[in-house]
Amino acid sequence: MAKYLAEETRKHPAAIWLAGLISAVVTVFLLAGMLWANSGASSGMQAQAKLALMDKYNMFIANTTSEALDGIVTIEKVYFLSDEDLVAPMPDPEKYGQTQNPGDMTAVIEKAARLLDGQELIFSPDVTLAEGSKIKYYLDDTILAITWKEKVGRTVYTFSEVKIAHPSQFRRFLSGGDYGTRLLYTTTEMAQSVNAVTASSADYYSYRAFGNTVYNGVVRRSGDRLLDTCYVDENGDLNFTLMGEVVKTEDVEAYVKEHNIRFSLAFGPVLVLDGELLAKNHYSIGEAADFYSRAALCQQDKLHYMVVTANSGGVNMETFGTYLRDKGVKTAYALDGGQTATIVTGNERMNDVDYGGERDISDIIYFATAIPEA
Repeated sequence: MAKYLAEETRKHPAAIWLAGLISAVVTVFLLAGMLWANSGASSGMQAQAKLALMDKYNMFIANTTSEALDGIVTIEKVYFLSDEDLVAPMPDPEKYGQTQNPGDMTAVIEKAARLLDGQELIFSPDVTLAEGSKIKYYLDDTILAITWKEKVGRTVYTFSEVKIAHPSQFRRFLSGGDYGTRLLYTTTEMAQSVNAVTASSADYYSYRAFGNTVYNGVVRRSGDRLLDTCYVDENGDLNFTLMGEVVKTEDVEAYVKEHNIRFSLAFGPVLVLDGELLAKNHYSIGEAADFYSRAALCQQDKLHYMVVTANSGGVNMETFGTYLRDKGVKTAYALDGGQTATIVTGNERMNDVDYGGERDISDIIYFATAIPEA
């Protein structure tokens, strides 16, 4: 980008002093930030803080220069977040919308064409919504989220399909802001606290003492003889190990390093993999054979995801996986179900949870806008 910018500024003299001024001003803030990062922190924390600061500096320089040189040269803006920041930028309230007519979404999807980059959505304007329900959506330059309900027999499925621009917008939040705290909150409370565009309950990691748990690239717990584990890497892709495959701490650490893992989810099982059904009704947790409310995380394509719940009567694990596969889902992983299973979009709970109220839990996954607040 710097080489490209240098060539363009030679072509356009007016750009030279603008680019120089921007760089000089922002460098002052960078130096101030690095001095702050050096004060009162361990060497590891200092290194992480400096890397995060440099990333933000590069993004700010690129995007501010893009604005300053508008009409002179075209520089595409790039936005991303830092895992060190617990709270994401606040979504723009004007970017939310809702409708009870699925056909209205055609215009929204067309507007998101650049972000979708040719990818097909699971959502369709021809969908039949569950009676009395609505579609809620959010769209800006970095994220499209569409949340809706369908009824199949007695079961109501709630979907929130998401396409993001950068892997850092797919995030995990632990109650209290760090691993191991005893604080519990509802999915809605945590989603609101981190400015989630759309969020889902996750694996309720603090409820059990086992499972390979990775947070911010660090292995916090290992010994996964009983569970399939879902790992999210630096590209935002879902990676899996099946029960018993990676157990020892040193093996988990090696896996995390080799695959550049950001965080993990320890529940399962893997329901669908590359379009093939893997769901089974015999599994160590989650009462897999029973009719139970379910939740899942799905990936369709690059930076293209869906979270799903099945409520109002529930289904067994194999039926849940079969429905997702038949829906066209390519990859799906089961999250904690029952009263835990919750989807929130725009701080509004979108599904009817068991027993009439949300459960206090220890963690969520969520998707955020990457556009900084004004």
